[in-house]
Amino acid sequence: MRILVTRTDRLGDVILATPVLAKLRQSNPDDEILFLCQAHWHPILQYGAPIQVIPYDPEVTEGRLTEIIRRLKVDVAYILKDEPKVSKAVKAAGVPVRVGPYSTLRSFFIFNEGKWQKRSRCRMHEAEYNLDLIAPVTPATSPNDLPRAWVATSDAAKLRAQQYLQKKKLASRGFLVIHPGSSGSSRYVSPDKIHYLGQRLMQRGHRVVVSGGPGETAILERFQQKAPGVIVLGPGDGLELDGMAEVYRQAKGVIAHGTGPLHLAAAVEAPTFGIFPPLFVLSEQRWGPLVSRRSVWVPEVACPEKYKCRGESCAEFDCMNLFDVEKAVQEIEKVSL
Repeated sequence: MRILVTRTDRLGDVILATPVLAKLRQSNPDDEILFLCQAHWHPILQYGAPIQVIPYDPEVTEGRLTEIIRRLKVDVAYILKDEPKVSKAVKAAGVPVRVGPYSTLRSFFIFNEGKWQKRSRCRMHEAEYNLDLIAPVTPATSPNDLPRAWVATSDAAKLRAQQYLQKKKLASRGFLVIHPGSSGSSRYVSPDKIHYLGQRLMQRGHRVVVSGGPGETAILERFQQKAPGVIVLGPGDGLELDGMAEVYRQAKGVIAHGTGPLHLAAAVEAPTFGIFPPLFVLSEQRWGPLVSRRSVWVPEVACPEKYKCRGESCAEFDCMNLFDVEKAVQEIEKVSL
């Protein structure tokens, strides 16, 4: 039997889908498992024989995607997020069993198996919602009970990371990483506060690496200007995503907003300090890092919105500036011991 899993959006979403791959591999050892996701994320998903990763181009037409899926000759498809183009292509390709979240009227016409899910209610973690499409899930009551992400590594990735650490004179477990960006998918703590956090950590004797991906060079340069002494890990270092993951693995802690890099750090078992906005749909309960050694900061406000920040029209704006650097330093040091 050939099983297709689709998750075609951001890095964090893809990482939180990997427990499904592990579950299917364990439950269906003799089946072929295919994972459709954007090619950017493939370096951490090169599983080889256990899982075949299929590249997805966001610009592909529905007709072309239908043909790609038809040629895969899939028996069962798990569509973890009901993205219209992908879902319709799976159906048009004639996949016999189509499993997905029943959450919209369209989904009842697309999927012939699935679960009623309203993920915006945040009753479970996103990874648990994904797994719930495979088999019933009881929500975790502590971080220790959460599923774990499954990312790949390689000798080449480890070598690139080791060369970077040697070049920067960084010892394993001898540095903290701050990833200040969020690619627009989360509310930020102000850059000034994050810069000051880097300064305070260095003043307390920590070596600090600031990481960033493509398009975040300006953020890294600004950080270096405001907090001289930080070490930059950026696109120019040639680490690629799997090499960055291996640097995170060697860190004594990773600080990031609640986006992809935070989940990447958790996937390699790095202690994490996550920064989350108070919006209900972006809550830590649904999007927290899948690792036991973690600490999370959320503004202590009664956010009046569920889906989208009101901005300056909100009486609590900008609640992200309630971020207390000194308290954050204490929490970071506690979780990274």
